[in-house]
Amino acid sequence: MNNRNRFFALTAVASGLIGTATLASDHRDAPYTQLHPMADIGDSFVFRGEQTGGLTMSFTLNPLSGSGAPGTLGSDEIRLDPELIYMFKLDTDYDAIADITYKVRVHDIEGEAQRQRVELKRATGDDARSNRWDGEDVGSGYTTALNHALEVTTGINGELLFVGPRRDPFFFNFSTVQAPAALAIKQALAGGDHLPAAPTSIGAFGVSDMTLITLEVPGLADQALNYWVVVAQEDGIAVDRMGRAGVQGIFFVDPPVGYNPDRYLPVDPAYPTVGDFNDAYNAARPDEGLAKFGDQFRFSFERLEVEEDKLDATVDFYAPDMIRWDPTEPAGYPNGRSFAEDAIYWTIADVNPFFYADPTSFLPRSSDQDLNLQKFPYAAPSFNQAWKPGVPVRPVAPIYMD
Repeated sequence: MNNRNRFFALTAVASGLIGTATLASDHRDAPYTQLHPMADIGDSFVFRGEQTGGLTMSFTLNPLSGSGAPGTLGSDEIRLDPELIYMFKLDTDYDAIADITYKVRVHDIEGEAQRQRVELKRATGDDARSNRWDGEDVGSGYTTALNHALEVTTGINGELLFVGPRRDPFFFNFSTVQAPAALAIKQALAGGDHLPAAPTSIGAFGVSDMTLITLEVPGLADQALNYWVVVAQEDGIAVDRMGRAGVQGIFFVDPPVGYNPDRYLPVDPAYPTVGDFNDAYNAARPDEGLAKFGDQFRFSFERLEVEEDKLDATVDFYAPDMIRWDPTEPAGYPNGRSFAEDAIYWTIADVNPFFYADPTSFLPRSSDQDLNLQKFPYAAPSFNQAWKPGVPVRPVAPIYMD
């Protein structure tokens, strides 16, 4: 890539990221989710949990809470929407269609702020493929309110479910990375969103909490599967979904104003804007990814100048937008994704032929957050967690299971 084309590619990506609310992972990825933070998936994770040795699945909602960003609430105010269904989808036979789905639903707040009654269903067959509230009842309990006792719902099969405010696990260390997408994301974080731009979790999104849904299922980690998460309305229409890190936040951004906009609008004329495209993308299923969106993936990868001989394989890898979990392979993104991993770094390295990382930096890059990866629900406490004085300092209420 000559200097002129390198600058043009970087400008295109950077302008797109800065010009919208889309962020480096999946936060605020489409017009609908920008208006409905309780439906807005920020990141998704899947790994073997230490509490039971089972498969731990997690995703975040209400991004940038506690940050003071426009349109966000305080960490002690965020909750989930009783009219939405929150789902973990699992494909066990590799056809990109759900075979097992765990579904979570909450009810209106009862008494204390943030504390909502929560129900858990397990669905298979047609019910797993459906986004409606169907399946087998396996547990019920309550969400956890900030600075209140830890609430963990236990299912009839030993499932563990947590819903409540936690620090956003998103982490991206771009300090020694040079690539068009990486530099654009850094510029977007620093300028477009008025947040710090340092190689730490605080530097990426600033002081930021979110609502965490974490489900651990004993035994499920011992089989290979594909995984993704969905938020749907009561009528079964999906309004957000996510598998791999940063797919929409990196690859599907708005066109830069004044720079040949026809070159950057969605390939399919059915979508007048990238926002329309992203809403449609969120409503689709992984098995529809290649047929419906393969051309747009290819277009985006060509813009980032993925090598031609790798283009088909790259499109095939990303278009279904699922995370692969295989217990026979070493755990670590792209085989699963833990709270500590820098999956955005991996993605940028994967698709950028002009990627450069300092050879003295360590890999894989690991989060600087105060995670407890030994005790459910594993994620770091809220930035607004209250602590008891003393040595050692302890939270005012338990935040992890014993």
